[in-house]
Amino acid sequence: MDVIEEAKTLEKTNVKKAIDLLENYINLHKRERIGAHRLLSKLYFKTGNREKAISVLKDGIQANPENRWLYLMLGDLYYFDLNEVDNAINTYKEGLSLFDKPVKTTMSPYRYFLKRLSNIAYDKGDMEASYKYFDLFIQLEPSDFYESDFIKFAKVLLKIGKRERAKEVLKIGINVHPGAKKIFEFAKEEFPEEKFIFRNKPTKGHIENVEKIPIRTPLIREGDNLYEIVDKFTKGIRKKNDIITVSSCVAAMCEGRITTVDTIFPSFLARLVSRFVSHKDVPFGGAAPLANPAAMEIAIKETGKFRILLAAVAGAIGRLLHKKGWFYIVAGEQAALIDDPPAAIPPFDYAVIPGPKDSFAVSKKIEEQTGCRGAVIDANDLGNAWVVGHSNGVPKEKLEIALSDNPAGNEDQQTPIIIVRGL
Repeated sequence: MDVIEEAKTLEKTNVKKAIDLLENYINLHKRERIGAHRLLSKLYFKTGNREKAISVLKDGIQANPENRWLYLMLGDLYYFDLNEVDNAINTYKEGLSLFDKPVKTTMSPYRYFLKRLSNIAYDKGDMEASYKYFDLFIQLEPSDFYESDFIKFAKVLLKIGKRERAKEVLKIGINVHPGAKKIFEFAKEEFPEEKFIFRNKPTKGHIENVEKIPIRTPLIREGDNLYEIVDKFTKGIRKKNDIITVSSCVAAMCEGRITTVDTIFPSFLARLVSRFVSHKDVPFGGAAPLANPAAMEIAIKETGKFRILLAAVAGAIGRLLHKKGWFYIVAGEQAALIDDPPAAIPPFDYAVIPGPKDSFAVSKKIEEQTGCRGAVIDANDLGNAWVVGHSNGVPKEKLEIALSDNPAGNEDQQTPIIIVRGL
């Protein structure tokens, strides 16, 4: 067991011992790249020691000046945990200043600095700064340019008198976000003379008389108690025969199953096998998660080298026979559930997140906590919903059809819980 895994295990029973373990490790390895600074900072914050949480990351930056991820972590601590917006902005800017040219890859903190700075400037009403960062961000054609980002950027452009550019941005947003009613309605309101084409979100069908109620929650973090959250935010809304579904990514997050990309060192096998996964990349979209060697490394860790090798062989045979999905059939559930950056909501967008260890056990615990049937869902905006695990009495196929329009969303909706009524 490595020091990070040992510290995570200790965290559950003795946080002080976990902190001592990490402190001793860092004292011996000032230039470390296994995530000890991030985890130690998190543990100090968890115990209420805000100053130590900050100083750990500052010390990490001083000892590892080339590790630009530490600037992102420190900025995220200031912004998401301490609500120190100005300190966050200064830290993000300092990290961004280390780049002398744009970097498109998701394996660099460059885009994540822009993601945060553009939105923070918008929220502060600083239109010039917001324009600057949104303009750099959109040039990457990134998969994490959300529906809300398109609307915000268009509003910024309108504020500073760039009306034609705003129209162009809205057209792109409507095109790359099928079913994005908010963009479409905003575009129609601002440009009534223009004919915008709305594309419906793809689904696998429709089931009559099914109600889907998205439940908005605060930002859910590593180690949070999923079952208390589900109980608290569905109480007063749920009914006895409902199905309560949760995102597989969020369920895994609550189990602490998250690895930031700066601490993943892809093996030869991960680099090799990932080359054979579809690398098809489209503007404002992304390649398959396991095309990323870092994600493939986590898949190997989850499923084993031998199984991944067998899956690679199966995938190659499948391509020869024009059959899709053979790699994932052999590799198994955990390989299919892995999300690579930047699939998760900030501040977890630079992490690889697999699925929960046991989705059926998670579903059963949801039922025990709430009295409603439970299910763990992996869904996307391509019309695909997968009931990864469920409690007794859940009609799997019908639920997958009902959720194929992805009512939870995959962006900044913060609605990882859906109450499904009528199945």
